[in-house]
Amino acid sequence: MTHEPQPDHDHVPERRRLLRRAAAVAATTAGAGVAAAVGLPGTARAAPGDHLTMGTTNDAGPATTTLSLGYAGLTLRNTAGAPLRLVPGEQVYPQVLDSPVGTVAVDPLGDLFVQAGRPGDEVNSWLWTSEWATTSVPVRPTRVLDSRDPDLRRTIVAGASTLDPTGRLTPGNPIVLSLDHLVRDGYALKGNVTVVGMTGPGFLTAWGSGTRPTVSTVNWSAAGQILSNFLFAELGTLGGYRSVLTVQVSAPTHVIVDLTSLLVGHPSQVVAVGGGAAPASAVDPAAPPASAAEAAPPVEPAPAAAAPGEPVVLGQRNSPGVTTVTSAAPDGAATLALRNPNGATLELTHSDLHVASDLAVGTLGVGVYGLEIGNGTSVGRISDAAFSTSNATMLVPVPPTRLLDTRSAAGRARLLEGVGRIDARGRVLAETLLIVHLRDIVEYGDGMLGNITVADTTQGGFATVWGTGSLPTASTINWWTAGQLLSNGVITQLGGYETVGGDYYPDVVAIYLRKSAAAVILDATGLLVRHPDSAVVNASTSTRTAAGSAGRRARARAIRRAAERGDRAVRADA
Repeated sequence: MTHEPQPDHDHVPERRRLLRRAAAVAATTAGAGVAAAVGLPGTARAAPGDHLTMGTTNDAGPATTTLSLGYAGLTLRNTAGAPLRLVPGEQVYPQVLDSPVGTVAVDPLGDLFVQAGRPGDEVNSWLWTSEWATTSVPVRPTRVLDSRDPDLRRTIVAGASTLDPTGRLTPGNPIVLSLDHLVRDGYALKGNVTVVGMTGPGFLTAWGSGTRPTVSTVNWSAAGQILSNFLFAELGTLGGYRSVLTVQVSAPTHVIVDLTSLLVGHPSQVVAVGGGAAPASAVDPAAPPASAAEAAPPVEPAPAAAAPGEPVVLGQRNSPGVTTVTSAAPDGAATLALRNPNGATLELTHSDLHVASDLAVGTLGVGVYGLEIGNGTSVGRISDAAFSTSNATMLVPVPPTRLLDTRSAAGRARLLEGVGRIDARGRVLAETLLIVHLRDIVEYGDGMLGNITVADTTQGGFATVWGTGSLPTASTINWWTAGQLLSNGVITQLGGYETVGGDYYPDVVAIYLRKSAAAVILDATGLLVRHPDSAVVNASTSTRTAAGSAGRRARARAIRRAAERGDRAVRADA
């Protein structure tokens, strides 16, 4: 059954965020008991200079309590709940941004801050979490629409009545596909879109929801063609549907959409697709039966040997060797909670004297690239680096945005180079370098996904899209004769560009045409960034960068500043 379009598209990013979090929690807590919320009982029992008192609130004020533990580290054990709680600081910015390497804090948004790098070359970073990070999950290639087949039109939940008698989409009438049976609150999809059986020239646009953007996903120049293009599109919402794709055409044509990957906050959001990602409820066949696991009593470790020296003293340096804090209190009531409202809640000092021996699972440290987690083995790497804004980039979908259209003055507004080599018909002359600036789209990004189109070609030729270094010996789109209109998906790095006058622009993409003149159109649908805050085109809809928050703005500036690099100039020389 299909449904007609609702009056308004639903925009509820907050609900989507909560559902993503719920999916992640479901995946990590399936079959396990959930501990009750941990409070800090009692009033302050210890102040700077006093001993740490277990089971009570201890306040060192602005002083830093340091445990100089060597390589053995501090062991926290709590069989009934979390062994460690980092209390969010209300005023961690901006002072935490200038803290020593190894500093760990939870900011007011609940995100884990880690100061990475080397002393004197610190890098602000935030640990990736399913709250805001994205991950791509490949699935078995799945056909989600074929307008020629009634059975494969069942995903249409709005606009089905506008199809012609053969199933072709009709001009100006969007259809909406629901992918809710494949993904729970997805960010975006990757796949392939094909047009066939068209009656004349036209183009197709695919996007999530809302008003149709002024971009194209695939173009064709005549009837009787069969053309395909890579598709990366943000998913939207419509009424009760949480993961929808909207498709509209400018001329009658059949449309086929195939899915190959989904962009989500956590893999558990992906429903199993023909042998693809496993559902969140999947059971490990090697695991013992649930009843046996629940019945087995916990194995208590041997009593820890007395640590040398005096009790831990707040606000001072402490060198007790190996210190083990063990708690078996109901509901984790004696969990060690670290609170510092004025700055870092924890400092992990990185040692360069690591030895190639077994590291206990769960051992935490900070290295050059950020937080490291011991994997318990001496085979290969002795620790695994956690992804963070200092060492990795993520894919963030953005509303389809036109970056360049050489056929109009407005479409050329982002060009830093190449404007003088465009003819009266809007065609870029052969052997021309174009530099497109992504201002107001991204700040210090690493890459972009989108679509490139060439039109009104003069003869056979090709174009290359890239972001850094010399002109590559590769092509992004090719054409073989005059008068063609063709599109292709593109993924490219972003670079920096310095003009002859010495002006430097970050976040540029270069396009070089060879052998033929052609009009060029470039559209963006996704960005590769260190943190979603760098995708500034999304700022108006973000629930996490509200205006008026000095802390949030400070964090966004720090993330973008850490991503800036001065060695990414684009050059056209071979």
